[in-house]
Amino acid sequence: MKIGILDADKLSPSIIKKYGCYADLFINLLSPLHNKFSQPLSFKRYNVFDSDYPQSIHDCDAYIITGSQYSSYEEISWIKELEDYIRLLSREKIKLIGICFGHQMIAQSLGGKVEKNTKGWELGITATHINEMFDWMQPSREFFFSLVSHQDHVTQLPEHAINFAETNLSPYSGFCIDRHILTFQGHPEFSNEYVKLIIKLQEKDLSNQQRQSAKASLHQRDDHELIMNWIFNFINN
Repeated sequence: MKIGILDADKLSPSIIKKYGCYADLFINLLSPLHNKFSQPLSFKRYNVFDSDYPQSIHDCDAYIITGSQYSSYEEISWIKELEDYIRLLSREKIKLIGICFGHQMIAQSLGGKVEKNTKGWELGITATHINEMFDWMQPSREFFFSLVSHQDHVTQLPEHAINFAETNLSPYSGFCIDRHILTFQGHPEFSNEYVKLIIKLQEKDLSNQQRQSAKASLHQRDDHELIMNWIFNFINN
């Protein structure tokens, strides 16, 4: 099982040295699940911000689109290129997972809409409520806690998308399309320490109340293992 990670952000060398790039975070999170896959598990990173893509969409069995500091609706050439690639993967029914920016990019590329949230940042750990159950949700839960870090959110779903998750600030926090597309607004790959760094970097754009609320929320344990098991189940199904 080869998973292609479509890395959508170029982090600073100092952040990469301490935390790794976004692809590294997913590799570290998924690697412990290798015994659950029927085939040996491997990964390949593609820097889509540099127009780096597989020679063939069939080079990998599944793809993950990472988070990004960019907005999906920005008029940037590599974002437009990624939109085209998402549509291609969707047409071919290849397994595709979207996380945060990836979640938003998939929605936008397939006919949905993404906008800046008028309610402001969703940052820290938040409760996400399940409003539609699927067989890949094993173990099953009615809600989960997820690390989040975003200002943009999906405001309209693509055709045929089924919304299965919502938070108090983002009604479309996860959706799936048939058996080949799965998205989450939250970040199962993030750590509390990385979110603390984001809070610090975004300090000038946050009110004191937002900062304190985000920091306080980090005392809650997140459910990244549950989310990654769901992603594994979806890919392996």
